[in-house]
Amino acid sequence: MKKYISLLLAVVVSAAFALSCAQTTQQAKTEVKQETTPKVKSDAGDSDMAVSMINRQVKDFSIDGFPGGSAKLSKNEDLENMKKIVALVKPIIEKVPDGYVMQITGHAANYNSTAMQMSVSKARAAKIYDELKKAGVPASKMTYKGVGINEPLEGYSDKDPKQRRVSFKAVKK
Repeated sequence: MKKYISLLLAVVVSAAFALSCAQTTQQAKTEVKQETTPKVKSDAGDSDMAVSMINRQVKDFSIDGFPGGSAKLSKNEDLENMKKIVALVKPIIEKVPDGYVMQITGHAANYNSTAMQMSVSKARAAKIYDELKKAGVPASKMTYKGVGINEPLEGYSDKDPKQRRVSFKAVKK
């Protein structure tokens, strides 16, 4: 019986020690993370660093699913994707430093004429710009443009439907 109680006591003490160590490690990780998170300041170098961080955040944000020759999203899944991206991009745009704006860029697949590609890509960017304005993002924090097929998505053919998209990037005003 004494062995059983001693064994039970050893297990409880070991568990308490392990739990204590785990909490200390988690606290240390949290403190390190807080200390290494860069602060956004208004100095030029700090603004450049903030913009670089913002661009890394939005690099993979893309709204696609546009039908050929159109700026309208009609499938429910594409509309939901747009709403999710708008919700994700909105707080990021609010952090864009003075002297910079979030550029919303519309893209097209390689169909129709160059003029049509430029027109539809600009309309796609304008659509997302308008959605962000409706969500409360100030127009002064954003700009938009269409680039047609001039900035293709790597790894896809220029005619691939994935080319029909809108992307984001913080740029100087």
